[in-house]
Amino acid sequence: MKTKTIVSLCVLALILAALACQIPGRSQPTSTADTVPPVEDTSEPTDAEPVLETETSTPTTPPIETPTDTEVPPVLLPVFSTPVIYTFEMFTPTRGWAVTQDQDHLLITEDGGVTWLEATPAGLGSLPSGYTTFGIRPFFLDESTAWFTPTSDGSGLLYHTQDGGSTWTSTTVPFDNARYHFLDINIGYALVDLGAGAGSHYVAIYRTLDGGASWTLAFTHEPGESKSLREGGAKNGITFRGVDHGWIGGSIPMDDYFYLFYTEDGGVTWGQETDISLPGIFASSMLDVWQPQFVSDTTAFLPVRAYTPGGSTELLICRSIDAGQTWSYQGTVEDGLAVDFFNLDEGWLAAKLALYHTLDGGLTWSTMTTAGIPAGEFFLKVNFVDSQHGWALTTPDDMAWDPLNLYRTTDGGTSWVLLLP
Repeated sequence: MKTKTIVSLCVLALILAALACQIPGRSQPTSTADTVPPVEDTSEPTDAEPVLETETSTPTTPPIETPTDTEVPPVLLPVFSTPVIYTFEMFTPTRGWAVTQDQDHLLITEDGGVTWLEATPAGLGSLPSGYTTFGIRPFFLDESTAWFTPTSDGSGLLYHTQDGGSTWTSTTVPFDNARYHFLDINIGYALVDLGAGAGSHYVAIYRTLDGGASWTLAFTHEPGESKSLREGGAKNGITFRGVDHGWIGGSIPMDDYFYLFYTEDGGVTWGQETDISLPGIFASSMLDVWQPQFVSDTTAFLPVRAYTPGGSTELLICRSIDAGQTWSYQGTVEDGLAVDFFNLDEGWLAAKLALYHTLDGGLTWSTMTTAGIPAGEFFLKVNFVDSQHGWALTTPDDMAWDPLNLYRTTDGGTSWVLLLP
């Protein structure tokens, strides 16, 4: 009888202990291993405060997080030590691309530019005889996707990656020395240099609908034959918005000549923009028209460098709010070298000894204080991905461009930290 009593008491104690674990306010920390499989943490360090887990009495699944750039798998590539970077394009606060100044190495970063990884395809091999650089000029669609054609001996190869340079595919293309513009992973255009001479710049335009696997010739210049896309003048690049609508900007040594051509049939025929009005103070200036920068389906900014009769150099900003059908003059900054808009209103402009900021679509520009960047640095390039995260390329010597210094801000341009060299 005594033994049965002891056993009964033990069982009762176990039941009470089990019930106590379910009383509110008395729960033990719940392990996610009891509810969902553990998720490997591949996130990158950020400046955000850590999120503290709260104990709860009921099993819960981890909260659903807003998609961020950390969802992109990490790139497993070797570190490229002390790169000299001139061309760069960031897509998130941590991820972006760069090309070294000699145009021989393609790099990628996953930590905001602190560390750069070697993403150049191993299959490039050696340079053709007589060349000193691969001349890498990529088109970056996003932080993982890029295309480029290196200098070759005539047998053009298009290199393409969709995983941040970890793996590359190469495809033989019917051209060499091309600049690209892709709308998405499939639709793209190639502006191919055919040679220049006597004030003319001959080009061909190809289109792909399968990511670069095959190309169709849309337009080409031919000796002795006048075409809708003017042979004269230097062509700076090609930009498309949709399959049919595209633009080519450039310059010609002639006063008041606005060199901007457009197509509405995928590059087969071209017309010249003739209805863009500039303030009278820029009359008799020589104009160098850059490529449109689209920030939405309908809004784009068009930078135009004006060399005035008085000897000054001005960077004019024009804007379109109807997908490039019409353009209107917004504002200007003296000595402007590079401009970057990341939404309808906010943009940044590098102008030699100053960095400028606009919040009204380029109508007005204000000089920014740039704590952390020594006085006397020349601003060459600027790139922002949002209102807080940006990068600037500077040099103390605007003649030799040596050294090239890369800075980063995480507080909207108030303070800057040197990343390179």
